[in-house]
This record gives sequence, C-alpha cells and structure tokens, in this order.
Amino acid sequence: MVEQASRAGDVSTEEAAKLLHVSLKFVDELIEAGELVGAYRARDGQRMIPRAIVSAYKEKSKAAQKKGLDQMVEASERMGLYAAEVEDLPIQPKGWNGQVKN
Repeated sequence: MVEQASRAGDVSTEEAAKLLHVSLKFVDELIEAGELVGAYRARDGQRMIPRAIVSAYKEKSKAAQKKGLDQMVEASERMGLYAAEVEDLPIQPKGWNGQVKN
C-alpha cells in the first residue's frame, strides 16, 4: 500500500467502522480481503478509504441481509411454521384499542 496525501471525502478505517457498525478489526479484514477497494495509507500512516466505497459496501451488505431474511420467511411459510405461530394469536377487531367495555 503506497502512502499518499489523504483526499477530501475519504474516511479513516475508524470512521468506516462506525458507518458500517462493525469493529475496526473487521474493516481491516475487509480491506485485506479486497472488499473495500481503493484503501490507501495517508502520509500520516492512517489507512483511508473512499467514502463511496464504504457506502456501496453498506448497501450491498443491507441487500444481502434483506435477501437472507426474505429466504428465511419463505422457508418458514413453506414449512407451515408461520401459520402455526399466528394460529394461537387472538383475533382483534379493526379499531380495537385493547380496552374492555363494562
């Protein structure tokens, strides 16, 4: 990794960790694995990453999480688990506010 002057709009690995809600170590692992391309060392020695790359990774991660959750729901529905869970729930009329009239 070549040292260079940091560019406006780029974020440190610490800032990237906060934006992604992950640990600093995990951000370092993402850089080493090539998931956060464009990372470089600033002249002060700090690793920097283009903000656009961090944002793109965050969106990609969110999409993968959503896809996984959707697949879990579909599997639950195919197995009839969802229907079994709601079977025991009381049915409440529309507009019911939880108060019992005397």
